[in-house]
Amino acid sequence: MKIFTILINTIIILVLIFGCEKRDNDLDIEIKDGFSLVINDSITYNSNSIDFYDFSSHLVYLKAGHNFTFSNRGTFSVLVDNELIYTGHMFPGYSSYLPMGPVIHCAPTFYGDYIIPIGFNQFIDSTGHSNKDPRDDSRIIEALKKSNQYKKGLTSDILSVQKLSNNKVQITLQLTNLDSESLLYLDLGKMGLNLFHYFTNGLIIRDSQNNSYTHKLTVEEPEPWDSWKIDWLSVLKSNEAKTISVTYNDFDIIPSGEYTVFFNYPGLSSQIEKEELQQNSGRIWLGQLSNTKIIDIE
Repeated sequence: MKIFTILINTIIILVLIFGCEKRDNDLDIEIKDGFSLVINDSITYNSNSIDFYDFSSHLVYLKAGHNFTFSNRGTFSVLVDNELIYTGHMFPGYSSYLPMGPVIHCAPTFYGDYIIPIGFNQFIDSTGHSNKDPRDDSRIIEALKKSNQYKKGLTSDILSVQKLSNNKVQITLQLTNLDSESLLYLDLGKMGLNLFHYFTNGLIIRDSQNNSYTHKLTVEEPEPWDSWKIDWLSVLKSNEAKTISVTYNDFDIIPSGEYTVFFNYPGLSSQIEKEELQQNSGRIWLGQLSNTKIIDIE
């Protein structure tokens, strides 16, 4: 009887040992397969914890809230099949230091804890050379596609900028839904010009001496400031494009010459809870689209 008891206990111990080894190996394989985002060499987000990745604004949507503190400075790594694609810095947004390259801005972050935003700070030297943005690496896209976690999101392009009179300027953009599902976007026509510009700086025109010209709008703040309304949003179906014109009746006077124009098309951010993302008519698009264009003004 004693021998039988010892034998049973031995079998149980062996099962537990091999069972643990199998779970550890399984976990290791899960971490190595596909896209992974590793925070401070200790916290890994992969296909098991990521819902999807919106490439238009480089937002990683998680199935549940992240379990690290955004106030912590540190580093992060992006891997595909355990191969390092690029590294970046986690850095507080209030800091005067601006790290170049990939960055996760934190403390504050402008999104809920179900989103990890991966930004990119570009550096252009005196010769015009700039650091390359590694976030669009094709290996990342292919890995996300295999896991059905790749979202193209929205894209925007500046079609034209026209000086209609001394103080009147109009910019025309095209907003396109590259995603496979309908997306809801902030509609200037529904919001009004002043409220829309609470979410964006709007049109900025800059000359070769870095002098800036912009609008003189009085921005309207939502009440309360962190609120939103479904009435602000319109639906853009998959592969649908919409032309949007913004007219500024009170703009700085711009002399004739060549300029670089900037316009960030805005989306909502921390106002949206995870359970509010999916509406009956589509998913609410979050993020911001940065646009630049070189133009001649007569």
